[in-house]
Amino acid sequence: MGGLPASTVNGLAVHPSNPKVIYAAMRDGVFRSEDAGQSWRRAAGPKNVAAVAVNPKRPSEVYAATVDGTIWARTNGGQRWEPRR
Repeated sequence: MGGLPASTVNGLAVHPSNPKVIYAAMRDGVFRSEDAGQSWRRAAGPKNVAAVAVNPKRPSEVYAATVDGTIWARTNGGQRWEPRR
């Protein structure tokens, strides 16, 4: 799995209509694969991510929960993550 750091994967989320797109929650942040896990790149955003989820009705919305309890959202399909209160 090229591009993933050598640390624990805390959670995975799969795009609901494109199973080749996978997100991994890790201490180093959220990583994204577009080729079913063959290669990965960091998707910007927070570090110390405990869980990640994709909204099944709006797949451009990705959510990450950090170990301090903050929920982060990437709602425009881009690289910008914002904390949710």
